[in-house]
Amino acid sequence: MGALGLLFAAIMANAFAAAQQQRVAGRWRVHTLEVLLAISRTETAVNGALRGARGYLLTGDGGFLIPYERGRAESQAELGRLRALTRDNEVQQRNLAQAGERLHSYLATVADEVALEAEGRHARAAGLVASADRERVEGVLAALSRAKAEELRLLAVRSAETEAAARRGDAFNWLIAAVGAAMMALLGAALVGAARAHRRTLALTAALQRRATTDALTGLANRRHLMAAIDTEVRRARRTGRALSLAILDIDHFKRINDTHGHPSGDAVLREIAALLRETTRDTDLLGRIGGEEFAVLMPETDTAQAERACERLRAAVAGRTITLASGLSTRVTISTGVALLSAEEAGDQLLARADGALYAAKSGGRNQVRMAA
Repeated sequence: MGALGLLFAAIMANAFAAAQQQRVAGRWRVHTLEVLLAISRTETAVNGALRGARGYLLTGDGGFLIPYERGRAESQAELGRLRALTRDNEVQQRNLAQAGERLHSYLATVADEVALEAEGRHARAAGLVASADRERVEGVLAALSRAKAEELRLLAVRSAETEAAARRGDAFNWLIAAVGAAMMALLGAALVGAARAHRRTLALTAALQRRATTDALTGLANRRHLMAAIDTEVRRARRTGRALSLAILDIDHFKRINDTHGHPSGDAVLREIAALLRETTRDTDLLGRIGGEEFAVLMPETDTAQAERACERLRAAVAGRTITLASGLSTRVTISTGVALLSAEEAGDQLLARADGALYAAKSGGRNQVRMAA
């Protein structure tokens, strides 16, 4: 009886420790999810401000100032929330301080652009956009990406510690089960609970990984994953000497769809464009959604002529596709595309900037066309 009492006490102590570890791990997982969601909302707000300002500068339509102002306010509010959530983490505080500085600089520049446009000084406003917008936005998003990477790293470390503790607890329970047959039923229940907790941990980790790399609406690579892939492919292209092309495409007059048919219909169009991208590109191409109605196709081992043919094929496929909206109505859309071929010693952000410039030229030149960067 004494031995059974000791076994029972050991089992209870081990179960209590495992439960405590699971509670701690659960709190950390919830905290990580809150931080990641706040970062995603901050990135969305920054991109919203960018799209609103661009729309205003391109069209002069004051309606674009509404999402611009909303993006400004939301990005600053979410950044404050992130600082509060990570106040006990010095690394994250440094990352967010840098993001705050860059966000302040970016918003100040955009405010100058909007003010210049409002005064009718379009050329000066366009000059500021060409020289500073992309660099500052990338700076903000890069700082936020570092904060996201740090949070995922912490989650991986804590998950590994939790899994190691769970494995040790399982081994101890099996040993007790072999010695005390009378405790088998209780031990079996403990193991089932531990296995379920482990599966939940694995499922949550997989979900976080998908969220970190995938756009939820279209299933394509998200901006963060796309930017990392561009840098990787640029290094590979330099090492192998093979061609690398990047296309950036934008749905023409997308705002009209949202304004006329509602955002669910706009989402249906985005999903259809993503499906067409999958249908008309190669398995080796990386497809991503940069934000809003803007997509990218990274094409390894593809020269200028091949990239232009591929993008023309995609443009024609989009123009010829009838899309059923959420309302049940049907519509057709077109896309404008800018394409850039990687040049010697060019960095990934420079390649992206040239493709973006070609996209701007396609938009300015009448839309529904492919423009090649100089």
